[in-house]
Amino acid sequence: MKLQDIPARVHFVGVGGIGMSALAQYLHKCGRIVSGSDRVQSEQTKALANMGIRIYTGHNKYNVDGAELVVHTSAVHSDNVELQEAEKRRIPVILREQLLGIVFNSFSTRIAVCGTHGKTTVTAMIHNMLQRCGISHSAFIGGLYCGNNFYFGTNVAVAEACEYNRSFLNLKPTITVCTNAEYDHPDCYESESAVKQAFKRFIANTSQSGVAVLPYSLAKLAKGRRCVFYDTALSGEISVDQGKPYFTASYGKRLVNVRLSVAGKHNVFNALAALAVGRELKLPLELCAMSLNDFKGVERRWTEKNVGGVKVVFDYAHHPTEIACSVSTAYSIAKGRVLCVFQPHTYSRTKAFFKQFALCFAQASEVAYLPIYSAREKPIRGVDSQKLTRIAQKRKINAKYYPNFNAAAKWIKQTAKVGDVVLVLGAGDVVEMAKLL
Repeated sequence: MKLQDIPARVHFVGVGGIGMSALAQYLHKCGRIVSGSDRVQSEQTKALANMGIRIYTGHNKYNVDGAELVVHTSAVHSDNVELQEAEKRRIPVILREQLLGIVFNSFSTRIAVCGTHGKTTVTAMIHNMLQRCGISHSAFIGGLYCGNNFYFGTNVAVAEACEYNRSFLNLKPTITVCTNAEYDHPDCYESESAVKQAFKRFIANTSQSGVAVLPYSLAKLAKGRRCVFYDTALSGEISVDQGKPYFTASYGKRLVNVRLSVAGKHNVFNALAALAVGRELKLPLELCAMSLNDFKGVERRWTEKNVGGVKVVFDYAHHPTEIACSVSTAYSIAKGRVLCVFQPHTYSRTKAFFKQFALCFAQASEVAYLPIYSAREKPIRGVDSQKLTRIAQKRKINAKYYPNFNAAAKWIKQTAKVGDVVLVLGAGDVVEMAKLL
C-alpha cells in the first residue's frame, strides 16, 4: 500500500499510544476522516478529540462503523472486539509500524533515528534543528516535545525507528541515525547478537545514495554503506556546568561550540548525532548549534520539578545502562543525596536483567523498588520487585520495596531533604507519582 491508497476513513485501535496518536494526527492533517479508541481516556486522547478526531473510550465492535482501514498496535491482540469485527466485515487491518512505513517512505528525504537509548531525544533534537533552519518537515517523536509528539510539514520526515518486534524494518530511510545497539526487549530478541543483526538489517534499508550516521564502535553494522561517525567530531573534553554539558565539535578547520540546556554528558553524543544530520542536509552549522543550545528536552526524559527545595526528576530510564547514566547525572547536580524510585518495566526485561537492575543503583544513596509494570505481558512466576530488592540488599545497596505509589511518595516526603535529588524512574505509569508529591 502507498500513501495515496490509504482510504478516506481510518480507525485506530489503541489511539492513545504515542506512536499511534502521531499517525492519527498526520492522516487528519491530510484530510482523512480519522477515529480512534482506547481503554481509558488520557491527555493524548483528549488532545486528539480537541483536534476534531472522533475518540471512543473503551473498545466496542461498533467503533469500526464506516472504517475502510483499521490500524492497531502490537499491544492490541487479535481477541480485541474491534479487530474481530473488522475481520468479520473484511475491513483491511494493519499494524502501526506498517502505516508509519507507508507514510514515512512517501517523503523524499527520510531521516530515521534508531537505538536502544536516546532515539527519542535525538529525533526531537533533529526536529528542533529543522524548525530553527526553516525546513518544512513532518516529525514523528516517541515522546512529547513542547507539548506534542507530531509536527506537520512536507518534503522531509524525521521519525523514531523502534526496534521492538523489528518494527523499524518497515522504514526505508535516506539518512539512518543509530545511537547504540544494546540488548533489550528479551520478549522478542533472544540475544545481543540477534539485536545487532536486526540493527544491521535496518541500516541496510538505507537508500544506496544515503548515509548511516552512527558511533565509530558500530561501524561493522554499516559495512558497505557510506558512514558518518558522529562521535569522532568531539574536540577536547566535555565540560559541565550545573549538570549541563558544553563542548566543541570539530569539522575540519571549522569549530562549533554547543552549550546544552539539558543535563547529562550522554546528551553531548545525542547532539553530535543531530549535528551530523544537519551537515548531511547542508544546513548552517551555526543555526544547528543554536537549536541545540535552546533544545528543551522531551517530556519524561529528565523532567525536573522543585518540591519544597528538593529537585524531583522524572526520567523514562528503564534499562540498566540508562538508569546508571541517570544516577550519575543526578550526582553531578545534587548538593546532597540521590534517592531513587524505580518501577521496572515488563516481567521479561526484569527477569533478563535481575542483577543489573540492582547494580545500576550502586551509586545511589537509597533506592525504592515499586511493583513491576506489566505493560503487554502476563506475570512470570518468581519475577517480582521483592526479589529484586533482596538481590540489591545482598550487594550492600540501600534498597527497599513499596507496594504502591502512595507508600513510595510518603517515603520521599519523610526522607528527602533540601539539596537532595529524587529520581523517579521507569517507562510505565510511575509519572503519576507527580500528583502525590
